[in-house]
Amino acid sequence: MGHPTTKSEILGALGSNAETIAAFISDMPENALFTGNPERWGPAHHLVHLTMTSHAIQRGLCSLELPPHPTGRSRGYAELIGAASAAVGAAPRDLLLERGRVVTVPPTANREALLSDYLLASAQLRAAAESLSEEDLDRRAMPHPYIGVLTLREMLLFCVFHERHHLKLARGHAGRVPGSSS
Repeated sequence: MGHPTTKSEILGALGSNAETIAAFISDMPENALFTGNPERWGPAHHLVHLTMTSHAIQRGLCSLELPPHPTGRSRGYAELIGAASAAVGAAPRDLLLERGRVVTVPPTANREALLSDYLLASAQLRAAAESLSEEDLDRRAMPHPYIGVLTLREMLLFCVFHERHHLKLARGHAGRVPGSSS
């Protein structure tokens, strides 16, 4: 199956990501979920980060003041992810930290609350995107802190990649925790 392109495909990919992430977090042993720290994230840190990101993008999608995109043309998934990877890779570490790469899991956090918060944020993001037309996805713009001005379609495509990327990182971290089989 190819990369998502249409609004329906993007929403399907985001919904599938949410289901996969929820299953992963639900099945994870407790000793693996709450490992890590703000400098070296564990699975709970990745989940909090994805929740924060979904909230921020959903708020942006609901804004009545989204400017027109300069070109009105969206890049495809592969081209966008290539540009995103280069931009984040070139960003100085201090800039990454300054722009929200520090995530703290509250000491009172529990699996159910973190997962519920993520699933709600994910559903709200998809609902906001659903309300937009295919044309608006290409005509309207939203800034990304590293990549620059993106069309709304590009921002949603980035979300698909971003969630998969953090799931991969969380799986890798969990696999290194003794006694974890996730």
